[in-house]
Order: sequence, then C-alpha cells, then structure tokens
Amino acid sequence: MINTQILEAGHKRWTRTGSVVSELIVLVLIIVAIVGAVAGKFLVTALCGLVLVVTIVSRIWARLALVDVDYQCSPSSERLIAGDVIELTLTVENRKPLPVPWLSVSEALPDGLEHAGDDRTVQGFFKGSEIRNSASLAQYERVKFRHRLRAARRGHYAFGPTRIVSGDIFGFYEARLDSPRRPPSVVVYPRTVPLPDFHLPSRRPIGDSWSRSRLVDDPTRPSGLREYQSGDAARQIDWKATARRGEVFVRTYDSSIVQRVVILAECNTSREVWRTRPAILEAVVTGAASVAERSIELGYAVGIVSNGNVASELAPPMVAPGAGPDQLTALMTTLAGAGMMKTQPLEELIERYGAEAMPAGATVVFVAGLFRPSTVDFVADLARRGHQVVTLYVGDDDPPEIQHLPILDYRAVFAAPENADA
Repeated sequence: MINTQILEAGHKRWTRTGSVVSELIVLVLIIVAIVGAVAGKFLVTALCGLVLVVTIVSRIWARLALVDVDYQCSPSSERLIAGDVIELTLTVENRKPLPVPWLSVSEALPDGLEHAGDDRTVQGFFKGSEIRNSASLAQYERVKFRHRLRAARRGHYAFGPTRIVSGDIFGFYEARLDSPRRPPSVVVYPRTVPLPDFHLPSRRPIGDSWSRSRLVDDPTRPSGLREYQSGDAARQIDWKATARRGEVFVRTYDSSIVQRVVILAECNTSREVWRTRPAILEAVVTGAASVAERSIELGYAVGIVSNGNVASELAPPMVAPGAGPDQLTALMTTLAGAGMMKTQPLEELIERYGAEAMPAGATVVFVAGLFRPSTVDFVADLARRGHQVVTLYVGDDDPPEIQHLPILDYRAVFAAPENADA
C-alpha cells in the first residue's frame, strides 16, 4: 500500500514574506490621505484610499491563500530495486471558493533518488535535488505534477522538506508554508547475483526441506492415511476417516530436515575508524542479499545479523530466521539500510539477541571484507559448538588463511559491475 504524504496547508503556521507594500508605506499612505482630505486635495485622497483598499484586499487574500490547500506527495511504488524508475505525483488541491492566483511548490528529493530524463523543474544541489512546480488554482481545483525518478542506489529514502509559497493576485504579499522531511517511505533493495550452485550443509534433522529418510514426521506435510497400530498417538487419529470407514485410521506425514541459515553481514570494512570503503560494504550487502535470496529459494529458514543497522522498526540489525516471500522482504529491507556507521561488533549483537538470532544447529554464513580477531574467534567458536560455518570473503586483498575457518573467495562474484575488472 502506497503511503501518501499529505500536508494540510490551512492547518499549519504560515509566514508572510516578501511584501511589496511595507508597513511604513501603508502608514505614509494613511497620513497623505488624511492631509489630502484636510487640504481639499480629494484626488490625492482618493488615489491613496484606492491603494490602501488594494493593499488591505491583497493582505487578506494572501492570508487566506494557503487556507484549505492540501498537498500530497505520492510515489507509484515504495519497494524498488536499484535502477528501477517510478513516477512521483505531486498533487495540490484548493478546497475553498477563493481562487489561488499563483502557487509555487518546492519538493526536496533524497540523495539516492534521481530524476529520470530531461526535467527542467528539477534543480540540483550539493546533496540531492529539488523539484519546483508552479500553478494557479481556481476554486475547488486540483492540479497534479508528475515526475519520473530513478533509484540510483540502495537505501531508505524520505521526501522533503517541502515549501509551498502563494499570495495575492497583485503580488503585494506572500504566504509561505514549510514542512520538514517526512519519515522514510521508499526502500530501494540491494543488488543480488544468481547463485545456482550455492548449497549449504545442515546438522539439524527437522524443519523445512523434505527428506527421504524418515527421521522426524513434519505435521505440516500430510502424506495419507493408514490403519491404526498399537502405539500410535491419539492425536494422529483421523476421526472423519474413522467414522466414514468404520475402522480406526491415523494420518501419516512426510519427514523433513531443518535448514536454518543465519547470515552475518560484517559492515566494518576498515581497521581505521576514520576510513570507509563503500565498495567493500556494497560487496558485503550484495553477498548477504544473494545468499538470502538463494536460501529462500531452497526453502530454508533464513535470518540475518548486521552491525551496520541502528535499532529501528524499518531496518533492525537482527531478523530472526524465517521462510517465505515475506521473510525475504524483511531481509532485503534490513540490508537496504546497512550503512558505514557500525553499531557494535557482530558477536555482541548475537549475544544480545541470544537464541532468537542464533538457533541451535543453524548454518552460519559469514560475509565479510575485513576479519576482526574477536569476531573471527566468535565465528570459529560457533563451529566448535555444532554450527556449520561458511565464510565468504569480499575484501580488497587476497583472503587470509585462518586455522579451523575455511574461507571462500567471492570477491569476483559480489563485486559491483563497475569494479568487476578492477
């Protein structure tokens, strides 16, 4: 569902700016009109009175210009992949009998969304761009402006701030309304690469993948009926079939093997605090997203822990293992928000969330371009505690050799297209 951003101008504080007829000029006109009336110069008095009437009308008109004017900023989609193009619709509606002779709308675009094509209404700035539109509105009229935007890079993006300016028909006074940046509403998912040959080991004999060896019956996979045998549990009896056939029948199920996968996305890309390596971070995010997508395709329950996410409902640092399309959406949303600012080491995040983040026997996929000693020790300890560990390296240099921790070189697989040949 599209989250339409609505701004009711008539219920916000407005500011009068840029007045052509200042308070001093109004005072002078009043004095001249009085002097002219006393001196018998009725033409001067009439002229000053006319200007005063126009000024008063203009001031009242400007005061009412933004009353009952609604503004909406509506993207055609809120879930994108880098490179997608969407349509942004800006709607201005005048919900009163007084016309708006002129109105200007300025909408700031986030840095990760760029205008697509030649759009003269878009002006670029140091960070992001600004869309400017102008129109005149008759009574109860609605005007829409449409712009095509391209998702330049992954992230969570918010529109605004917004500025709406209007005034009277003579241009004597202006009324301005400023709205701050709204909460993030558009999510651009990270890039993924196909991994058709990527498979993961498992040590837990229960879960989501069908198994030919009958280890544990999975109640979510019914396979048929059979006659009751001594020792069968009462909860397995199919009472409808028993009543229909006159004999006791029990339900049978296919067995399964579990495959819980926890992806550890190491967003720390440099040993120096002041240094950042965006290309490595993007490789980490691409790797984590690709493994998550492949694992969901295989029917695994997938979770993620990322130390590049602050605690928030939109992109939390931990997503508990789960399966299905909705789970993939949650994983991609978290990875879309992964940034350079590390919250804390991965091992501390896992210890904080406990078994919710790291279920017993889960397969661990560690994606990193930098191996911190404490994190490496923690991952190696996970292997000693019964977890299968797969380590994918995406750094600049050759992968290091770490005892008891096999490392797979995935630099060429997850590198961004423009850096693939570097």
